[in-house]
Amino acid sequence: MRLVLSGESVTLLGERALLWNDLLVVADVHLGKGDHFRARGLPLPPGELNDDLERLAGLLLETGARRLRVLGDLVHGQVKPATIARVSEWRSGIKAKIELVPGNHDRHAPILPPAWGVDLLAPVVMEGPFAFAHEPREVAGAFAWAGHVHPTVAFSGRADRLRFPAFVVMEGVGLLPAFSRFTGGPVVRPGPGVRTFGCVEGGVEEWG
Repeated sequence: MRLVLSGESVTLLGERALLWNDLLVVADVHLGKGDHFRARGLPLPPGELNDDLERLAGLLLETGARRLRVLGDLVHGQVKPATIARVSEWRSGIKAKIELVPGNHDRHAPILPPAWGVDLLAPVVMEGPFAFAHEPREVAGAFAWAGHVHPTVAFSGRADRLRFPAFVVMEGVGLLPAFSRFTGGPVVRPGPGVRTFGCVEGGVEEWG
């Protein structure tokens, strides 16, 4: 779905990413989160790491983006050697430049493996009419994109209540959904000055 914000056309993608010109933007990838919880005794099935990496690679190929910018929480604390090796292998096949606007979880792993080839940016990055940060904030003179919140939208039927990751667009601030499938987040309802866009079955639908 295409939107025009601050005079620029951006595309909201159903795979939980934003495309602006040659820049693909995602937030809250949380590499290693599954390992983190399995180490604490939760019997989670493996596979979320490969799933997230394959979706990222597919998006870069599909969109032709030359840059990938992660709006914080690329990792979920200290990552295991097996995760480092898998991401390094994946990175060797990616031509796009990868940039990280640091998030709160990234602070627990301040030194990213060199083989990942990630450029660490400032906490707030200005580019064109946009600002990019991890935590939502208003930035004077710019429309600010952020992550951190993991917003969702909800659909309630007679017997079911389903949640879908969502983009949220407000006055001066836009929220990206968490890219990782292994995340939850609050339901955000549309209203005056608040537009919500659910990621449903590979597409994007405006809610409400």
